[in-house]
Amino acid sequence: MFRFSLFDRRLPHLSPRHIEISSRYDFFYAINDLLAGVLFIVGSVLFFKAETEYAATWFFLVGSVLFTVRPAIRVVRNLHLQRVNGGTASVSEGP
Repeated sequence: MFRFSLFDRRLPHLSPRHIEISSRYDFFYAINDLLAGVLFIVGSVLFFKAETEYAATWFFLVGSVLFTVRPAIRVVRNLHLQRVNGGTASVSEGP
């Protein structure tokens, strides 16, 4: 019996169910990154005028929060993947 750690790169590929779960989280991870990037671009443009600097600061703040969510998405995904195997994320090594 082989036990996978929480951050083992093989964990998302153990079974078709693992691949499905991992794909869903990858989608949310990509959407999160896209939104954070767009917020930073908009915030940068808003900083060109003094009267929109306050709004720009909020765009940067929300973008920063989204970048902080990135590792949380990955941790939650891996915990979910481990629960699929009864909490141990173990599989047989082979014959």
